[in-house]
Amino acid sequence: MNGHRKISQRKQPNLLRTELSPMLNPSSFPTVLSLLRDRKFSFIALLASAPLLLVFANGGVAWPCPFLHLTGIPCPGCGLTRATYLLLQGDVKNSLTFHAFSPVVVLGLGILTSSVLLPERPRARWAEHLAKIERKTGIVILLLVAMILYWLGRVIFLNSTFVQLIQG
Repeated sequence: MNGHRKISQRKQPNLLRTELSPMLNPSSFPTVLSLLRDRKFSFIALLASAPLLLVFANGGVAWPCPFLHLTGIPCPGCGLTRATYLLLQGDVKNSLTFHAFSPVVVLGLGILTSSVLLPERPRARWAEHLAKIERKTGIVILLLVAMILYWLGRVIFLNSTFVQLIQG
């Protein structure tokens, strides 16, 4: 052994990783879709969307976008209510012209409706299944990022057309 003692080097734990690991674990994040377990929350969310769709159904115009009014730039959701109404009427082409995310909104309305109508046990299973999908895929975050990128593309490359479309 040549008189040299091997000094054991204990590996020091990475304190930053140890302290933050519970927060960085995707399964520890609360999911948006897990809120569907609460029938009251689902009902209120569904009820909140109803007035806008009813206004369009009666031939009215929704209130003007405050972001567009203040900045002159359409917000990421500009045209989404009109697009959703058109999609619910079966006018896919015009719906997608106003906003490409209208199918996502219709899907969300369907999920909310099922959460309100399903009995307790099936609703809990449904909500947990959707929450697992969200945790594994990050679908809600991906959709939000995609919507922001879609909005930026419309504002940067199609701004005048976009504003004219939204303002009617």
